[in-house]
Amino acid sequence: MVLSEPEITTDELRRLQHRRRMMVAGLAVLSLIPIAISAPLFSRYSLPGFVIFVGALLCLSAAVVIRVWSVLHVGGRKGRELVTSGPYALVRNPLYVGTLFGAFGVGLAFGSVTLAALLAVLTFLVFDWIIKIEERRLRAEFGAQTFDAYLASIHRWIPKLQKLPAMGRMETDGGVVVRTMVQALMFFLALAASHGLEALRVAGWFAPLIYLP
Repeated sequence: MVLSEPEITTDELRRLQHRRRMMVAGLAVLSLIPIAISAPLFSRYSLPGFVIFVGALLCLSAAVVIRVWSVLHVGGRKGRELVTSGPYALVRNPLYVGTLFGAFGVGLAFGSVTLAALLAVLTFLVFDWIIKIEERRLRAEFGAQTFDAYLASIHRWIPKLQKLPAMGRMETDGGVVVRTMVQALMFFLALAASHGLEALRVAGWFAPLIYLP
């Protein structure tokens, strides 16, 4: 279902996207600090370590699926329509929910539930702030009555799972499909990075300052 089709200037959209990219970049850099100074308490070859590894695979896979579905569903309608079908019928910000799964999965990929929770909290705080800015813009663009009705029916973070969402129409192209897949699969680089970091520790390049469960 599409509620309206207001116009948004290219400059406004670019400024918002630039601000979001800068915030995400800052979050990524900040996340490197706890990753660099800590090490997992459990070996990846122990039962707890194996369970954490499986959890990482599940969370990272969920991040890829949710983000790809969200981007492909909204397609070229972004900034032109208030899309309320597909994943946007479950939660207002499915892209950010997918990223939250990814952040938690990255922490698990490094072998620590504590690190996973820390990265997820940092991600939540950053994106919740971004969402509030975006919601003010969307309310101005689509009208308070229309947008507030959507806010009242769909939660910002918690999915509404009472029923399967209507798929609606999708507008996309091959380039968007490839770009979205590549961006989403970047989460799995955390698995390779965790092995590389462990190899450096074993080689004696540096020692962790703290061990996290």
